[in-house]
Amino acid sequence: MQSLYEIETTIKRVSKSQGLSWGISEEAGKAIRSLEQSNLNGLESFKRLIDYGFNNLTKLLQTNQTNTQNLCPIHFGLFFYDQSHKKEIHKTFNFYELREPLIIIPFILKAAKRNLVYFKLNSKDFSLSITPGNIFSLTKGEIPQSLSDFTLSVIPQREVNYSEKTWDELYQLSLDTFVDESEEKKLSGAGAGLTDND
Repeated sequence: MQSLYEIETTIKRVSKSQGLSWGISEEAGKAIRSLEQSNLNGLESFKRLIDYGFNNLTKLLQTNQTNTQNLCPIHFGLFFYDQSHKKEIHKTFNFYELREPLIIIPFILKAAKRNLVYFKLNSKDFSLSITPGNIFSLTKGEIPQSLSDFTLSVIPQREVNYSEKTWDELYQLSLDTFVDESEEKKLSGAGAGLTDND
């Protein structure tokens, strides 16, 4: 078995040999290393991408780009990593086709964490959600080798996943930690006093 360092270095070199810049090649190496470290088939996915050929892939350079066929997952992931902090990116985008969508996951995870945004990718066969807390979930289907007619939403705030009743009940329970105010309680040390040491 190859070490994670060997995997990252090899992918970086292969990417450069196939025409990517050193900077993008380094990011590709880190992404595939991350996938392999997570027991996801990053090497197999990357090999299929190389076999298809970077020259046959489309780089995502702007959100209103008309040609979104055969999108490169490396450039797709880097685009949203670099741009998702901008307010004009916080919306839903429609795309035609993305090759090897597994490869975008490390980029989108880093983007979510760095820019404190949420990502939701949806197609008829596959859904993926990524949060700033390094959590991602697949809600239907397995990750396909190619994704067609899909949307990607960049959301600047988390959704509320609990009821008002749940919050109210928990908040009421938290009030049990408060101490009734009295001179006797103050003298015995209850409360934070004038200086708070935590």
